[in-house]
Order: sequence, then C-alpha cells, then structure tokens
Amino acid sequence: MILIVESGSTKADWVLLESETKKISFQTKGWNPLFLEAEEMKLRLQSYVELQFVYSRIKKVYFYAPGCSHIASKEVLKLSLELMFVKAKVNVLTDMLAASRAVYEDKPLFVSILGTGSNTAFYDGEDVEQFTPSLGYVLGDEGSGASLGRILLREYLYQRLPAELYLEFSKKYSISKDLVLRSVYKQEHPNRFLASYVPFLVEHKTDPFVVELVKKEFAYYLNTHILSNPMCTDYSIAFIGSVAFYFQDIMRELCLEKNLIVLDFVQSPLKGLIEYHRL
Repeated sequence: MILIVESGSTKADWVLLESETKKISFQTKGWNPLFLEAEEMKLRLQSYVELQFVYSRIKKVYFYAPGCSHIASKEVLKLSLELMFVKAKVNVLTDMLAASRAVYEDKPLFVSILGTGSNTAFYDGEDVEQFTPSLGYVLGDEGSGASLGRILLREYLYQRLPAELYLEFSKKYSISKDLVLRSVYKQEHPNRFLASYVPFLVEHKTDPFVVELVKKEFAYYLNTHILSNPMCTDYSIAFIGSVAFYFQDIMRELCLEKNLIVLDFVQSPLKGLIEYHRL
C-alpha cells in the first residue's frame, strides 16, 4: 500500500493506493514543516481517522509539501512520519517536484506554481533546477494568492478600490484595519489569511480594476522568474495551482505578448502524481 500526500500551504490531499487502485482519499489542512512543530505533526497524524487502521500496512510514503527545501524542517517531518508509519519507506519531497512530476510529458519544461504561494523551476524529467529563489510571502511569492490578497486588502484599506468594488467587498467581508493587521502580524499562517481573499478577485475577474491588478502582478512574476532566464522562449511552461488556473486568460495573454509557450494550466497536481506513482 502506498500513501501519497500532495500538500500546499492551505490544504493537503491524501491518497492511498493498493494494487494501483485508489482505496482512500481525503483532504486536510495544509502541511508546511517550516510552521509546524513535531508535536503538532504527531497530533495531526493521530487524528486522521481514515488512516487509523492502515498505519502498519503502508509500505511507501511520498509526502510532497512546501518548506521541504529547508533541511532541518524536512528532517522533523520525515521523523514524524516514520514514527507513525513504522513499516514504510518515507520520502519527503518538495511541492515543486510534485508539480513537475504531475505535468511532465517527456520534454524538459518550466514549471510554475501559483497557489497560496509561488515557485518556479526547470524540470528535465529527473532534476528540478531553480534559477531564482522562492522567498516566501514577505519578500517574494510574486503572482501568488498571498500577494494578490495583500494588494487587494491594501487597496481596500487605503480606500482606493472603485466605488462599486469597495461596496461589494464591504458587504462580503466584515473587516477593519485592526483585524487585518492582527491577522497579518500576530496570528498564525498570515499567508493563508491573505490568500483567503482571492475568491473575491475571481468573482470579479472581469472587472477592469481586477484585471489590471492581476495583470500587473503576473507581469512582475514573469519578469522576475521566467523572462530573466535566457532559455525562457525555448521551452514550454506548465502552470499549476488555483490562482494560475482561475486567471489563466490573463496569464495566456501575457505569455503570448512575451513569446512564451504555454503547455497547460492545472488546478491541482494530484491526478498527475497518482498516475506517476502507478507507473
């Protein structure tokens, strides 16, 4: 029995495969070992009723998550999993590798994650190479849900949204400057808080203000992480994540302007990962 976990910062998908057949699948809060202590990992694992009768039957674990490029955090997660899945070979891998394996079609390509956070790499079927670093939601995450949410909240609090959008936002969310500042600077997982406002942008994605907001942020992402690479027009790009998926029309237009080749937009890498591990 094989356990595959594909996690972002917001949610994680868990799938159990046995004889190439999906036996169990469920969803939990996201796992990022940078923000989780060993004790919380243990408590989470013990709370998943879907796994309670199969811990010792699982022979391999493939756990893909953000934050796994940080060696110390990766080791804490690996140890926590090994203590729970005592008969399994545990593999802790990056979310970038998950995205890359899910979209690879026998040709090297650029892989772009645009979800709660953002990340970019070049994948040749075996190795993932990052040319620009992922700096997280404070310094980086260009084009991500956290970045788009931060811009939206800033424009709202500065009262720079168009009148109709301002009214719609005020009706939908009961927020204040104090709530936003407390959530961003005092509470856990501020990146998730910021990204939680992206559905409002999706709901109004044809509004000229929203189109310009998203277009400007996507252009900054492309300039920073794709166009800075001299190979950018030689290989296609696959975009993975809900932000890329829901705003793909804007991204396609930008890529066309820059002579970039788009392979696909995939909301979640899970299906591709299942196929990869079935082979």
